[in-house]
Amino acid sequence: MVRLLEQNTTTATDLISVATAKEFLRVTHSEDDTLIGSLIAAGIESAQNFTNMRFGSTTYIMYLESWTDVYVSNTYDGYLYRDVATSLNTAQGGYYSPYTGLAQFILPYPPLDRITGVQYYDRANVQQSFSSYNSFAFTNQKGFIEITKGTDLPDVYERADAIQINFTGGFGSSGSDIPDAIKQAILLIVGHLYEKREDTVSRLPKASEYLLEPYRIKTY
Repeated sequence: MVRLLEQNTTTATDLISVATAKEFLRVTHSEDDTLIGSLIAAGIESAQNFTNMRFGSTTYIMYLESWTDVYVSNTYDGYLYRDVATSLNTAQGGYYSPYTGLAQFILPYPPLDRITGVQYYDRANVQQSFSSYNSFAFTNQKGFIEITKGTDLPDVYERADAIQINFTGGFGSSGSDIPDAIKQAILLIVGHLYEKREDTVSRLPKASEYLLEPYRIKTY
């Protein structure tokens, strides 16, 4: 069972300020500042849900019960392989790359910034560090940890958080770190919500979907 603890370290207005949104909306008064701030947050959340990304700096802790408890999704360059003999018990589920023969832990919500540590509880229920892995980060697909070839994975204690993967993601902590296309898409969503105070049939404004589509991570 995979569990994910997520903590966003940036606020919505760190990414797009109320002043920037007001300039885009051509609003010169301050009566709607609180509303516009809320719409910015809603716009960012909508864009993140559409792309399956997290834009601002975010810290994560991913907990696994065992080394075979692998998070697999959006694996473009590989496949689920359950009959091959590897250092992981793939009969219980796992990811095996036909190109490298290595097992991988796919990390959710790109872009991956960095891995800050991997720990596990040994058979004596004492937390240990694990370093036999390589990490790979991408802008337009999920990052992953790949177990070093030939590694004998240590036994772990039976507990829900037996393995802990700490990592950070996001483009950065300020608006200047976010790609312009994403910022413009969010502003279009804010403008749509500000002008139309009732429900509509469409999910997002079409122009914002076109701007966000290159960053969209399809999951299954």
